[in-house]
Amino acid sequence: MMRGKKIYEPPRFMTVSQAADQLIQIIQRRRAEGAELGMTEDTVCVAVARLGADDQAIRAATLHQLLSCDLGGPLHSLVVTGQLHPLEVDMLRVNAEPNALQYLNMIDSSTYCS
Repeated sequence: MMRGKKIYEPPRFMTVSQAADQLIQIIQRRRAEGAELGMTEDTVCVAVARLGADDQAIRAATLHQLLSCDLGGPLHSLVVTGQLHPLEVDMLRVNAEPNALQYLNMIDSSTYCS
């Protein structure tokens, strides 16, 4: 929009795999700096695409597994999990990738964390 020229680029949407890649790069850079990390490549995340549409897609996987996840067209969302209730873990198992939830640890009888 410099010099009065109104040039608009087409919209670009970030995919879940692009978001996972950027988060992993941040994790690796902070690890190299010696910072304390709140998440790792094995943190369980939920990837959602076109929620509510007929062709919606939901995947539960580790951040590293989401690098190769293809959910189709936009709009995508990436949810990074924190402490999970056992009912939430059961719902994640419905859409989980193989071996995705093996990194969940039970903190007490009613809380899981990755």
